[in-house]
Amino acid sequence: MLEGIPQRGRGRPRKYPPKANGDFETTKYDIFFTLNDRGPEEGKDIDINTVVQDVYQFIFLGQNSDKLFSKPNNYQENPILYNLVLQNPISNKKKSEKCCDDIFYEYLYMFKNKTNQKYFTLMLKFILLFRECFDISKNKENKDGTIKPVTNYISPEGLPDLCNEFYGEFMEKNNFFGIYEPQDRNEIIEIIQHFCIWLFKNEYTKSKLSLAS
Repeated sequence: MLEGIPQRGRGRPRKYPPKANGDFETTKYDIFFTLNDRGPEEGKDIDINTVVQDVYQFIFLGQNSDKLFSKPNNYQENPILYNLVLQNPISNKKKSEKCCDDIFYEYLYMFKNKTNQKYFTLMLKFILLFRECFDISKNKENKDGTIKPVTNYISPEGLPDLCNEFYGEFMEKNNFFGIYEPQDRNEIIEIIQHFCIWLFKNEYTKSKLSLAS
């Protein structure tokens, strides 16, 4: 069980259909992309190149970028962004062999056709910032003072344990890295929950999310 993920604060609360309110997992996963303008726009495909360029500038050249772990000189140096532009297929490794970066890309790849460009942009921001937070958190544990990326080799099993630190210590203390709209900050909580349920359903973690909506 994951506890302590903050409830919505500022901004107008989102309303879910009555049936969805009675089923947390259905609301947060099965019908996630049918709610709150998250679904695809008819006749409009996502322009992945534009999203990647915009998000690269927002994350790595934007507000508080000095607080990040990695300092890529361009989007090609980030494996998530690079794979998205090339539209590479997801890894065919065994589940037990997949690292965090494999999982981050797989999550985006699996849902990019279920949403619209605006929401996919927010999802990509979340994944990149979550990845940065994970690298920072894991490097705090290095008693020898070495600093190295871990998402390219470590198992995704511990990802859900990072949720509270990510939202409270990493996002809030850094003014959400320039994510100003209250509804977008609220959606970060929603995406965290969706991502954690997806991890559990796909057997990438044994941690089952159980929170009241």
